[in-house]
Amino acid sequence: MSQVRIVEQNYFEFTNALRSASDRGTKLEPRDKERWKAWVNENRIQEAAFKSLADKKYEGMTPVIIDEESLWRGYYMYTTDEEAVLKWVRD
Repeated sequence: MSQVRIVEQNYFEFTNALRSASDRGTKLEPRDKERWKAWVNENRIQEAAFKSLADKKYEGMTPVIIDEESLWRGYYMYTTDEEAVLKWVRD
């Protein structure tokens, strides 16, 4: 069985990757309901658990997915107020 880790990422590198993903159309947000749900199910993300852990560490976390073949591919929770980013990683 694979292990799950929550990994902090560099906020400024993340914002650059997120901007690029948005430009390429590979940024997913919860309002993209069908694509969001399919990606979450396919990658076995435990959204409630991740949100709970993220909210304990930082306030005002926002979920986002970068869906592209790069090192930045993944499910993230981030906050602009505290300039913090967490990534769900399955080993």
